[in-house]
Amino acid sequence: MDRIKNLVVGSGPASIATVKALQDIGQEVEVVDVSYDLEDDIKYQVNILSKKNIDAWTQEDKDKLFPAPVASRKGLERRYLFGSDFPYRVPKPLSITTKNCNTEFSHGFGGLGNVWGAAIMPYSESQLANWPISLNELTPSYKNVLRYMPISAEIDNLNNEYPLFPNNFTAIKRNAPTDFLLKKMKAIESNLQRNGIEFGRARLAVDASKGEHGCRYCGHCFDGCPYQSIFNPKYLFEKLQKDKLTIHKGLLVLEIHETSQGVDVIAVDITNSKIKKITAQKVFLATGQFATTTILARSLNLLNTPIKIKNSQYFFFPLFLYKGYRYEIEFTLAEIFLEVDNPNISPEQIHLQLYGRSQIIEEQLTSLLPPLFPKQVALDRLYVIQGFMSSEDSDSLELTLTDKQADSSSIEIRGIENTRAREIAQRTQSLIRRSLIRLGMVPPFFLTVLPPGKSFHLGGSFPMGGKHEIFRSDLLGRPAHFKNVHIVDSANFPNIAGSTITFTIMANADRIVRSIGFRG
Repeated sequence: MDRIKNLVVGSGPASIATVKALQDIGQEVEVVDVSYDLEDDIKYQVNILSKKNIDAWTQEDKDKLFPAPVASRKGLERRYLFGSDFPYRVPKPLSITTKNCNTEFSHGFGGLGNVWGAAIMPYSESQLANWPISLNELTPSYKNVLRYMPISAEIDNLNNEYPLFPNNFTAIKRNAPTDFLLKKMKAIESNLQRNGIEFGRARLAVDASKGEHGCRYCGHCFDGCPYQSIFNPKYLFEKLQKDKLTIHKGLLVLEIHETSQGVDVIAVDITNSKIKKITAQKVFLATGQFATTTILARSLNLLNTPIKIKNSQYFFFPLFLYKGYRYEIEFTLAEIFLEVDNPNISPEQIHLQLYGRSQIIEEQLTSLLPPLFPKQVALDRLYVIQGFMSSEDSDSLELTLTDKQADSSSIEIRGIENTRAREIAQRTQSLIRRSLIRLGMVPPFFLTVLPPGKSFHLGGSFPMGGKHEIFRSDLLGRPAHFKNVHIVDSANFPNIAGSTITFTIMANADRIVRSIGFRG
């Protein structure tokens, strides 16, 4: 194989942002990835369903592609795409052991972009305070990402600190209880702001237009969207493949080495365990926090060396409206965002997402209600708040490379408790209770704080601007001792904000690419 000019490792959100930026500035690029994918029979069924209007879907169609979720008071066990677990499959050459945490790798085509919640917020200026770059420096890249990623949003108070970058956008229609809540919140807006709470409509990477991929309100957002209304890197990569983008599939990258000839990428073929070497002028690591850290641990020969990973703690609790609404489930992603900036809760910001009814929430509610309580009465009044804390307030993780063979790696991931996390979650719930009770909305005392890793909001093993001799990277995402290797996923984040993460991962990847002085 001839030397590749630019090689991107991975196929998730960071990868698509890197590829799009490289193509936009006229650079040649290829991709290498394991790329597990949907089973052929499921692809066939999805294709058939995508050509039907939702009123023509049969129960048999739904049963095949939208199996019942497995959820409990501990939350959703896993989200699947059309009933398939391909996003979570682990190649045999990689052995993972976990302790005191709940983590997932993705080696699926599209990465965790197959199963994400599509929530997109830029980091605020204060959330970037510990970064060696400013919001102004990231803003052009946020705009670049939104040239190919749709956004559903409304102009509201969130725009003051979290700007809406596009000039034209549409919003998913409000259901009755969401409209009721937003109007009620507006009526007590000054009180909420005194408590450090700003609110607005959820911002989502969803096509809310009436075009080919516009949302049809089928109510299966968490199960897979046959109409491709929810942004997924996989779909964009499939289009780029038709335009001759080369993706080397079925290869698990093990390590990288810089030589005078370029960067040697050592991978193992997951079908036959054969080792393959690819040489590129530049390599961009976009495999996600855990995989990128594993590759660098091998490459730097950091055997049995714990590497710290920052985590945004994830928690949730239910809310009940006094006023009930009976309505069909048409849309199941987040409806409302609440941003908490209250020093009595934490010096760091906390991001809350308010969800209405869904099949997942119905399963959770069933596990919480007393046996004889009327389920439908509860469902008509139910919302769920999901919260995300800053990494400074959250449990963390450590990844250790415990064994490396020529064709395989073994790692251990361990959770490390931060006692502040539970305290801050409780304070946040209490603040919401005091603030929203005037709306006829009451959070019960039930609260679940999930183990580290469950939020999927992770990073910081090789932070930009870090001071450690090894565990750091520069403003171009280059780890210590590398000149032509760039981390373009969250492994280079200095901290993980209490916010959404994917939008900033993609924007930072775009920024890095456009900041490199390419020759030729």
